[in-house]
Amino acid sequence: MQNLAIPESEHRNRKRELVERAKEDGYDGLVLFGALNIHYISGMYHLPTERPVALGVTDERVEAVVPRLEQEHASREDFPIDDVTTYFEYPQDDPMDRVAEMCKRLGLANGTVAVDSDGSPSRNGYAGPSLSELVPANVGVEDYITDMRETKSDAEVELIREASVWANLGHRLLQERIEVGRRPIEVRAEVEADAVKTMLDTLGDRYEMRSWANPMQCLFTTGEVTELPHSMDQTTRIERGDNIVTIVKPNVGGYTTELERTMFVGEVSDEQRTYFEIMRESQEIAIDAIEPGVEYAAVEEAVVDYYEEQGVAKYTQHHVGHNIGMEGHERPFLDVDQDGEIRSGELFTVEPGFYMPDLGGFRHSDTVLVTEDGTKTLTYYPRDLESLIV
Repeated sequence: MQNLAIPESEHRNRKRELVERAKEDGYDGLVLFGALNIHYISGMYHLPTERPVALGVTDERVEAVVPRLEQEHASREDFPIDDVTTYFEYPQDDPMDRVAEMCKRLGLANGTVAVDSDGSPSRNGYAGPSLSELVPANVGVEDYITDMRETKSDAEVELIREASVWANLGHRLLQERIEVGRRPIEVRAEVEADAVKTMLDTLGDRYEMRSWANPMQCLFTTGEVTELPHSMDQTTRIERGDNIVTIVKPNVGGYTTELERTMFVGEVSDEQRTYFEIMRESQEIAIDAIEPGVEYAAVEEAVVDYYEEQGVAKYTQHHVGHNIGMEGHERPFLDVDQDGEIRSGELFTVEPGFYMPDLGGFRHSDTVLVTEDGTKTLTYYPRDLESLIV
């Protein structure tokens, strides 16, 4: 992929669609406070702190209010923002007063305005006023951008496809470095350093970091720790016979992918082999069930039916998958209580798994694109057992 970013033209199209959605509901314009929402609409990314950042959007103009330390960045020519207003610092200044003034300039202060939240989120100690306290406008909280992000454009898919290429490299390096006696956190640090170096050396100036997070996360848990899908314990030493459950997540152009594998250290027991094959078959069942027009719930129902046949249903701890893109978890979800039907352009992590007491977890995850006639799996690391023995 030549340009590792969403083009400015797409941000302008997103802005147009957002305004149209708001107008259909009777709004004159919008004010956005969420960092991810601002990024999605304008391309302008920033480090969210206690300092409020706001984006005002109407048919005619897009304006931003930012702290002084974001001024040069927010004023970049490739961000379709017409004007940037700054304040020095919070709590020294009254940043929400600057937002109220922006609303007046945009003709929103006395009208009807849609927001993603009524004021800046309370984070890092921020405790400022809501927008509705400062302007006489009718303020309505709406979730338009989360809806828009459910299906991906061609440019978004290409960024996630590029990230999936690097996921393959990251996982290969991870598997090569796993050794008995080592701690996962030690291996992770080495692998991420090497993987990021190779990634940045290859992509060069085309790659731009959009947060302080590592461009590639390569982590895993080992042994009985894998019984807990979200365990943060990466200090337990690797032992022969362990299950290992990995997760590799690169980020390219503000978009991520997900690659997870269940691996084994040394000889694989008959019990581990049996559960591995059940898990791998369940992922195939889920992927085969995905196509446009199929209910989200039906995908998980197919996996649950299979798990009940195999006697492992009671060992599940989460749904089959979720949408992915700018965040690692987005809606809609492959869940028995998710309403609606799958659409072309959605992307899902497909990760049915179960967690056996005193043995460990069994889960693969791949990023799957929904196409007009089925699916295309963007991650491609080997899924068979023999390839995943350390």
